[in-house]
Amino acid sequence: MKQPLPEGIQKKIKPCPIDFLKIAHLIQRAKKDLATAQLIQEADLEAAYQLLYDGMLHTALAYMMSDGMQPDIHGKHKTVIEYIEHALGNRFKSKIEFYDRMRRKRHQFLYEPGWYQCTETEVIDAEGVVVEFIDLIYAKIKEKYPDFAIS
Repeated sequence: MKQPLPEGIQKKIKPCPIDFLKIAHLIQRAKKDLATAQLIQEADLEAAYQLLYDGMLHTALAYMMSDGMQPDIHGKHKTVIEYIEHALGNRFKSKIEFYDRMRRKRHQFLYEPGWYQCTETEVIDAEGVVVEFIDLIYAKIKEKYPDFAIS
């Protein structure tokens, strides 16, 4: 049985209709983010890392929307992480912590360009986590909705 959402998260989300086409598009977008990151990582590690973060975000949003929820106005990225952390529980804590580190690092790239660098190892590690995360979330959505499929 699912644990009720903490009040802090409840205040940051709002209901939305469950739209399986939108959910499928978010997962497809995450896969495209991953593929594009793999293509450009030799030329631009920071851009590749940001795309990998976007893949995590799109995947987590797909899960959230499969629950009929979406982030409200303020702090959307952090809200998505808090929601998915609660939804997946302690078993996936390290992946969610990695995702949150990606969020903070992406924030640095976006608002303080040139100051922070990204290493090839960080991109490779992020790539592995994104692949696992997409597979995990797709499986979790399929558990809830066995007929759900991505074309």
